Amino acid sequence: MINSAIVVLSFCAGYGSMSPGTLRHSDPDGILCLIILVLLPLFSVGSVAYSIYRQNQETFQRPSWDRNPSDWWHDPLQSLFISTWAMAGMTIGSALRCHHVGSVGFWMLGAYFCAFGGLLIGQAMVYGLYRKRILKPNNGTEAIR
Repeated sequence: MINSAIVVLSFCAGYGSMSPGTLRHSDPDGILCLIILVLLPLFSVGSVAYSIYRQNQETFQRPSWDRNPSDWWHDPLQSLFISTWAMAGMTIGSALRCHHVGSVGFWMLGAYFCAFGGLLIGQAMVYGLYRKRILKPNNGTEAIR
């Protein structure tokens, strides 16, 4: 329930962030979008690598809706999964309100979309790089081939 609430609240946060008063204090642009799009996949892979090498995690469970998303160092796949859904909610929420907010609103929507895309790309990279360490959900003992 908490993970679903996070996604719903992120939708509301994305919608609220496109108010003219909020946008007045921000200045996103194409450079910020590019930086977000490049750094978030690196962060995704780095968080899993940190979990393996510093926290001694040998295997990871596949993400689900019933685990805590805040343990980045011990359960990074769960954190990435919920973070990606939350950014999708923020992107959709902001897209519903961005049609009357001008270029600042356009670039804010772009920043949200790049964050969502960066996390999605990062998840794909993590699943590709560490697929042998990810356990199947049925019995939790066999890795994905």
